[in-house]
Formats: sequence, structure tokens, C-alpha cells
Amino acid sequence: MSHFGFHTEGLELVQQFHDQVKGRTFLITGPSKGGIGAETAISLAHGHPSTLILLGRSLDRIQPTIDTILSIDSSITTKFVPIDLSSLSSVRSAASIILNDPTISHIDVIINNAAIMATPYSLTPDGIESQLGANHMGHFLLTNLLMPKLLLTSSPTAALPHRKRIINVSSVANLAGGIRFHDPNYTLHPEEYTPFNAYGQSKTAIILFTIALNNRIAGKAARSWSLNPGSIATSLGRTTTPEMRQDALTAVFGKGATEFPARKTLQQGCATTLRAALDPSLEDDKDPDAVYLNDCQVTTDPRWIDPRALDKASAEKLWTLSEELVGEKFVW
Repeated sequence: MSHFGFHTEGLELVQQFHDQVKGRTFLITGPSKGGIGAETAISLAHGHPSTLILLGRSLDRIQPTIDTILSIDSSITTKFVPIDLSSLSSVRSAASIILNDPTISHIDVIINNAAIMATPYSLTPDGIESQLGANHMGHFLLTNLLMPKLLLTSSPTAALPHRKRIINVSSVANLAGGIRFHDPNYTLHPEEYTPFNAYGQSKTAIILFTIALNNRIAGKAARSWSLNPGSIATSLGRTTTPEMRQDALTAVFGKGATEFPARKTLQQGCATTLRAALDPSLEDDKDPDAVYLNDCQVTTDPRWIDPRALDKASAEKLWTLSEELVGEKFVW
């Protein structure tokens, strides 16, 4: 077991695994100022990557992150690509921009970080429950559409001794809800919708997506990981009230829970993402259930991940459902 843990900071990981950063191309969704996506991108900048592709709703929200990156290393190519992950057409447009950009020859690491949390019930323009749509379906489609550029140079060689990675940021909130295969969008029973149960469904979906994706890219010198970044004060919870926070405690940790896990700083909050993205030693773990990290450590501890989120049959069932919802099949 590595020495990394709760207090590990992102910059520590970038410094230790600088050879996994320098000259490489990273894509990050949701790197808005003040969030862990931005902190992830800024930390990576200290390792001198070749290119950082930043996807978000508007340039205004991403520009501060770009400015900070360039103040660290002005030679880094930064690209902003607009995307609304709750809209499948917007996701397809963003993917098309990237695939058709001749200056992006390949992608080394995809970090699916963006999320919405505990929003009132609504459906996306495609008829998908909003949290499931933005947190899982948008990333499912984006990742699959970009796979040609990720797998383009996926065989490690002496000159390119790296494996590609797809990092899917989940949450301990996976404990709050499994996949409602009978009614994933709450259209049959909208009265059953609660913000945190739906958030839990989306975060469970992210882990199951990771499992199913690994089944498909095995042998292609690529690996996917999911993770819980921890409890961090960001704008993600801007819509929550004190009553909703208590509902979240109950949904995630059960009746009687009174306290959330200890808060992390932004630097601590991006660390688990960066270990998942950079540490080659993670490849040494041959456990088929080794897909999820908490506090920078691979874990199957039911305090942090519900066993249903590791169920391989559910992972395959979700992949099929996801293909149906986006209207496209993917084979790698």
C-alpha cells in the first residue's frame, strides 16, 4: 500500500509522477474556477503537459483556470471546448470539435470530472433525468466518441511507456442510490424522486460505467478508474439547504448520521483524481474489483462504495441501457 492518504495534495502527486505528465495531453470536464476540476488542471500544469483540453459550459467560467495555467507554464497549449453535458447534441458537437482538430493528435488521459448535485426534478432535452444525464450519460457518450483519439497510440513502447487512462469522478454518494433500471428517469413514478437518491443513482452509474468500460478496453493498454474525491467546499452544493444536507446525511450514511466526513482542501480534493490518473503502480493490482479509490487508495470498503456499484451484471446492464438512451452502440 502506498503512503498516500487523506492529507495527500495534488501537487505532491504531480511532482512524484512528473514523467506521467510532461509532454502528455489531458482532457478535463468541468474545470471551473474554485472546483476540483480546476485544481486538477492547475496541478497538472506544474508537471508541464503538452496540452490541456478544458471542457465547460462557458469560456467565462473556464478563463480564470486557463489564466492560472499559463501563468505557471506559458508553453502549455490550452484549448477550451464548449459543452453542455446534459445535452447529447452538445456532447456530440464537442466531440466533433476535438476529433476534427488536427492539432490534437491524440489524448492520453480523460478526466470526467463535471457534475451537478441534488437538483430539483427535471428532464434533459433528451428526456433523461437531469443528474443521470449530466453526470453519467454525457460522460458516457463523450468518452466513447473520443475513444479513437485515446486508443490511437495506446500500445506502450520504449519511446512511449505510458498507458492511457479514463478517470470517472464519482462520490461516496453512490451509497445513496442504485440504478433504477425499471424507471431510471423517474418518468413512471416522479413522486419517488428525491434529489440525493437521484444523485446517488448517477454516482453509482459512474462506477458501473468504469467496470463495463474496462471490460471493453482490456488488452488495449488503457485502464479506467473511478473515485470519491472527498468532501470539499465547492460551488457543487450551491443549491443545497440545511434541510437537504441532513437528507443527504441520511441518504448516504443512514439514519442517525450527524456529521459529514472531514472536509478537504481543494489540493487534497484533487489528489485522488491525480493518483488515479498518474500512478503506474495502480496497474499492479489485478483484483477485478479494483476500480474505485477513496483517500488515494483503492478500496472495496462498503463504508465508501456500495457492493451493488461493483456488480458486473449491473455494469453490463447499465451499458446496454446507456447505449439505448444515447441511441448508439459502441464496441472497442
